[in-house]
Amino acid sequence: MRRKPAWLIILIAAGGCIVGPDYHEPIDDVPASWQAEISNPAITTSDPTPLKNWWLRFNDVALNVLMDKALAGNLDLKIALTRIDQARAERRGTQAELFPTVNIKAGAQRQENPLPALAPGLRYNMFELGFDALWEIDLFGRQQRRLETALADLDVANASYRQALVSLSAELARSYVEYRSTQNQLRITSSNLQTQQATLSLTEKLFNEGVVARHEVVRARALTETTMAQIPALQAKLTGLLRQLELLIGAHPGTLALELSQLGAVPQAAGLGLLTSPAATLRNRPDLEIAERKLAAATALQGAAVAEMFPKISLSAFLGLRNTDLESLFKSAAFSYGTAANLLQPLLNFGRVRAGIDLADARQQEAYLNYEKTVLDALRETETVLSRYLNEEQRRQLLASSTLDLRESLRLSQLRYQEGVISFLDVLDSQRSLYAAEIELARSEADTSTHLIAVYKTLGGGPENSSMQSQNSQEP
Repeated sequence: MRRKPAWLIILIAAGGCIVGPDYHEPIDDVPASWQAEISNPAITTSDPTPLKNWWLRFNDVALNVLMDKALAGNLDLKIALTRIDQARAERRGTQAELFPTVNIKAGAQRQENPLPALAPGLRYNMFELGFDALWEIDLFGRQQRRLETALADLDVANASYRQALVSLSAELARSYVEYRSTQNQLRITSSNLQTQQATLSLTEKLFNEGVVARHEVVRARALTETTMAQIPALQAKLTGLLRQLELLIGAHPGTLALELSQLGAVPQAAGLGLLTSPAATLRNRPDLEIAERKLAAATALQGAAVAEMFPKISLSAFLGLRNTDLESLFKSAAFSYGTAANLLQPLLNFGRVRAGIDLADARQQEAYLNYEKTVLDALRETETVLSRYLNEEQRRQLLASSTLDLRESLRLSQLRYQEGVISFLDVLDSQRSLYAAEIELARSEADTSTHLIAVYKTLGGGPENSSMQSQNSQEP
């Protein structure tokens, strides 16, 4: 029977002596379905596919182009990628500590050992040149637990990058929806201003002819001035949103001015079939993965802290040249080699090791409670944004019907005024009501899309990775 080499026996023994708690992923106690499903069963699906590149469901070419630019140029994504590189470097450094280190050693020593009086002292030089090796055997798993921590930290960095992707896609879509909505509100306001200015001119003409009273002129002028005052605020908001979009794609101010100058509709998408189950949602959310991986890292550090109580065993070796005479150092007689084994057992450290264990235990408990809190926050957030979306969609439909009715009401008011049945004040009231309804509808359309985007975000929807990640952060 062939005997196993000694180093293999040591590694097998080391693998069976890892101390500290082994990590087990927590089991989440979550509801089987969402509260919103009770009244809206059609919105539920178990298929997570719609969550990938969900913005394509809005069928907006400009939004798709902006998203591609953001995934390639956003600085937050690039920062997240550098953190992945940092975590990978930390993992490689920790992994390397499991293996021996070999160094080239060159040195010179002067030794002098005085003997009792009247006897000559012992004096000599020592020169050496060779290879020096050192290996700390991870018998109780201290380095192995640290490697588990490094691996969990790398998972955190990858999940943080995915969270940055989710946040970026949602923020870009939200800003784009708000930009188009503001454009639409500015168009409505400008159109109403033109109508009101024409009405004011007509009212002034009728006043000069003695047909209407002066207060009707004053009221028409006030309505026109109020509408005109809305335009600067809308223009300032539009500029701010344009700058925000340019920041998200990593471009200088003014880059998108021409590209987004043309009017565009507020993107709308159907919300049917967008949900996954609560359990699937928790598995898909990157913030939950971050919290779970941090818990795994904290648990591994518990084991590393416990391992500090046990002995540390190290092996060392030297292979090279040694001689007391520098001129004879490179002769064959100077060849030398040696091995040594050391054991270091903590004895008196005034509670430092025990304090380290207590600290690791407290941090693990904090990580566990933070994970539990993140689960509850995820459930609360999803239920909240889903309720907002469903209610805003219902409100948008009612506002759309109301706007159609008010347009017809204005048309009828103008006819009745021409027939002399009603006063011109009634026409002005109809114009004002229609303008308010159109603005409110434009805002509701934007809010509906914004809440739908928030639903996709809370479900963990977004691109899984980008070309930038595959190019710059390859696994070594």
